[in-house]
Amino acid sequence: MDTIVSINDIYKKFDKDNVLNGITVNIPKGSICGLVGPNGAGKTTLLRIIASLQKPNSGQVNVNTDVFSALIEQPALFYELNAVDNINQQLILYGLEKECDPMDFLKYVGLEDTKKKKVKNFSLGMKQKLAIAMMLVGNPELIILDEPMNGLDPQGIINLRNLILKLNNDGVTFLISSHLLYELEKIATDFIFINHGEIISKMTIDEFLEMNKGYIQLEVNDIDLLKKAMEDLKIPFVEVDDSKMNIYTNYTITDLIIKLNSYGCIVRRCFNVENTLEDFFIGLMRENDE
Repeated sequence: MDTIVSINDIYKKFDKDNVLNGITVNIPKGSICGLVGPNGAGKTTLLRIIASLQKPNSGQVNVNTDVFSALIEQPALFYELNAVDNINQQLILYGLEKECDPMDFLKYVGLEDTKKKKVKNFSLGMKQKLAIAMMLVGNPELIILDEPMNGLDPQGIINLRNLILKLNNDGVTFLISSHLLYELEKIATDFIFINHGEIISKMTIDEFLEMNKGYIQLEVNDIDLLKKAMEDLKIPFVEVDDSKMNIYTNYTITDLIIKLNSYGCIVRRCFNVENTLEDFFIGLMRENDE
């Protein structure tokens, strides 16, 4: 896959504090790349460097497109103007005021009915939509978003998620920093994990799913019988306590219970457990901080 952003050995220091320590990574073209890390990990600094809002102390960033947009921290909106006038200001900035209709951008993000309502009276979700509509002026191939879902209500998050997927389907690459890992997991195609200014892991969504398969937890009447059954069936397992076991298998719960019946092993409770991006992230941070 082609690379839209190439980051090579980036270092950034504020006073005597090293914020980024040799960051090297590529962002695939056409991806939705999630940048994941705790507060103070260096995420926003890295995004600002990619967007040319800050300079690194050393290293190089190559953005392989002539047009990209970034929304880092607060959106730059004209709060005393309405949505149409905000888009017009952006069109003037790009010299496109005679070529583009501002309503086309507002319709794309679902803000065509705001009429003359001033932006200062918009909800947070509407402001985020307008900011993205303004970012679409100039037809960017890359959009960088820093915590875009912060403060949104559930419907606002769903709307923004759907908008990102729609834009990505139309060919826009996204680099998104977010603490809402359960939302990022729903849309991201790639992940970059950062801590203490260093990349500690990177993977595609397929690699993540392969590494983090769920398991079946069983509570039984006789853990020794269950252990013997798992060994005979060559199914990996982890004993939780004297009655519970986590089982890693492609068997359905029904098929598993049928097989265990032949061993005289009675299942008292059973359920599927999914490993989430949040679970993986917590484990990764624990390993990295040890």
